[in-house]
Amino acid sequence: MQLLFKLIKLSFIFLAILIISACGSTVSQSTSSADRNRQEAQSKQQILNYAKADADYKILIAKFEKYGSQASDFDQIIRIYPLTRTYSPYANVEQAQKLIAFDSMEKANWDACLQATSTILEENYTSLTGHYGAMVCHFESGKNLIGEHHNSILDGFIDAIWRSGDGKTPATAFYITSTNDLYAFVQLNGMIATGQSLVYHEQRPMDAVTVEDPQTKTESTWYFDVTAQFRRGILDDLESRL
Repeated sequence: MQLLFKLIKLSFIFLAILIISACGSTVSQSTSSADRNRQEAQSKQQILNYAKADADYKILIAKFEKYGSQASDFDQIIRIYPLTRTYSPYANVEQAQKLIAFDSMEKANWDACLQATSTILEENYTSLTGHYGAMVCHFESGKNLIGEHHNSILDGFIDAIWRSGDGKTPATAFYITSTNDLYAFVQLNGMIATGQSLVYHEQRPMDAVTVEDPQTKTESTWYFDVTAQFRRGILDDLESRL
């Protein structure tokens, strides 16, 4: 996937150079160095409107926390999250905390589990792993009401992914925002991932995941649209070069 990122980056970097050159031609030669620096700093915020995405994301989280969310809110937040400042296409923090959370579960260390899942959800409230871990560890800690809340949120996000497509073809791929959620979605639906390959549909990257039903041993392929991860990786690289 990293090699593919590099190949895609080259084309986007060329496009960015053209855009930056065009913008630069409108600046008067008499513009001061300070003005140019200010304009260049502002241009970094013009690739994605982080302020709006962050605000919309927080408003939706507040609705979830107040038990006032609807199906459409789940659909919206999984589209908004990849546009926020906190989104990471590689989900390194979530990956590290996931290992801690599951290790804590095995050791029945519920406090450590709750701390790890809290860290995950602070960075990514849409995380299936985060809500699953929080659900289990709150139940095991005797905090059933909070556990039920995370169970409800988890179900809401799973349903939102199912509403995004049926996963049977690249044209009807599931929308997903992270590799962690991809595999969590497979497992939470009672399936086992046995293989994965990258394909394209109408120039959009798709993960074709071979899944197996552990009871019938039947295999099938589920397609996941991973455009959000690829797009953000490219844009983050562009912004670092501006």
